[in-house]
Amino acid sequence: MSLLRLKHEDSRRIVVLVLLVCGISALGSLISLTLALTIFLVLALSGIFLLIAHYQRASEEDRIQQSQDIQDLQFIQSTLDLRRPLPYFTRWSSSPALAAQLIGVIKVYQPRCVLELGSGVSTVVVAMALRDQGSGQITSVDHDPVYAEKTRKELAAQDLLSWSTVHDAPLVQTQTPRGTVPYYDMAMLDELGPIDLLIVDAPPRHSCEDARLPAFELLKERLAPGALVVLDDTVREDESASVAAWLSAARDNASRIVPCRKGVTIVRMP
Repeated sequence: MSLLRLKHEDSRRIVVLVLLVCGISALGSLISLTLALTIFLVLALSGIFLLIAHYQRASEEDRIQQSQDIQDLQFIQSTLDLRRPLPYFTRWSSSPALAAQLIGVIKVYQPRCVLELGSGVSTVVVAMALRDQGSGQITSVDHDPVYAEKTRKELAAQDLLSWSTVHDAPLVQTQTPRGTVPYYDMAMLDELGPIDLLIVDAPPRHSCEDARLPAFELLKERLAPGALVVLDDTVREDESASVAAWLSAARDNASRIVPCRKGVTIVRMP
């Protein structure tokens, strides 16, 4: 692990410490060069110890997360009928934790109509799980036509096209209770029946503020009674409004927050 992989709060502390070292040393130099050097050495050593402490903590967190990834990958491999290797899990794809949670949800609740916002490795995993249980269909929408086509090619290679559909869905100006925001054109989903499982893993956060909140605002009424909603990337601050909205709507129903690298939240609707 690189020493430069710092958490935001630690990065801020180190920047503040460097500025403090420079500032106090400059002030000390006005009084005495020896005093300035002493202050500089004390503060510099403090900064080094802080960086070492962070590195040790981050290394331990990485080891825990890697162990979680291995457990999730073992579960995926032992549960799915893999006829060829899965696409690689990367920084930008869904995580092994999300894939494992989706497989578990499908095995327990056996959804028939699955809608996924965003496509990729998770689409392939869900299609495999539906195929293995012998029923269901996943419909994915993706704003990036290149990525959508890549997903379709992988589904074809895995012989999963009869269990899945991937739509090109450019973001268009869409009316929501908060106003007009760029979002998927919901008209393409008019023929979709009540949604048993909704997977919210898009659109990208740079598309607008609270980019994934429209899933709640526009799709909540299209969910089947007792539907499940799986939210990815929920450790991010910009997902807090979306997570809070879904948890509020679930009321007393059991919801679960999975403590993994990116964060996964599973909500059971009334």
